[in-house]
Amino acid sequence: FTVIFFLLGGRSIWHFVTRAVPQPQRSRVREAGAAGFHSLAGYARATSLVALVDAVTIGSGLAIMGIPLALPLASLIFLGAFVPVVGALVTGFLAVIVALLTKGLVFALITLALIIAVMQLEAHVLQPLVMGRAVSIHPLAVVLGITTGGVLAGIIGALLAVPAIAFLNSFVRVLVAEDPDAEGEAL
Repeated sequence: FTVIFFLLGGRSIWHFVTRAVPQPQRSRVREAGAAGFHSLAGYARATSLVALVDAVTIGSGLAIMGIPLALPLASLIFLGAFVPVVGALVTGFLAVIVALLTKGLVFALITLALIIAVMQLEAHVLQPLVMGRAVSIHPLAVVLGITTGGVLAGIIGALLAVPAIAFLNSFVRVLVAEDPDAEGEAL
C-alpha cells in the first residue's frame, strides 16, 4: 500500500524530509539522494539482466533436453533470480524435479549440472561484473556485500545488501564532494 504513495509522491516526500536539513546543505543532500536513487535504478536494471540470462540459459537447456514446461520453469527461474544466490537455485530445483518425474534420473542430473553451472557463472562472473558496472562499485564489493548481508540477515540481507551499498556509495560521494561537478563521477 505504501509503495503506491512512494511511487506517486516520492519526489515531494523526499523534498519534505530534506526540509529538516539546514538550508545551505539542503540542495546538496537532495542531489545526493537523486544520485543514490539513480544507483538503485541501475541495480534494478542489472538484476533484470542477470535474471534474464539465467532464465534464457536454463530455459534453453530444458527445451533442448525436451523437458516439459520449459517456458514456465524458465519464467519461475527469472522471478527467482531476483533473490541473490539462492533464488534461481531454489526455482531451478523445481526444474530438476520436473526432469526427474518426466524424463528420469539421467535428465534430472543433467538439469542439476546445468543449473549449478549457470549459478556458478552468475555468482562469480555475471553478478559482480554487471552489478559492479551498473551501480559503480567494485565487483569485489558486490560479492562481499551479498556475502555479508547473507551472513548477518539471511536471504533478506543478501537481497538488500547491494542496493544499500550502491545507494550509500552514490549518496556519500555526492554529499562529500568538494566540487559540485564531481557528482557526475558518482553516477
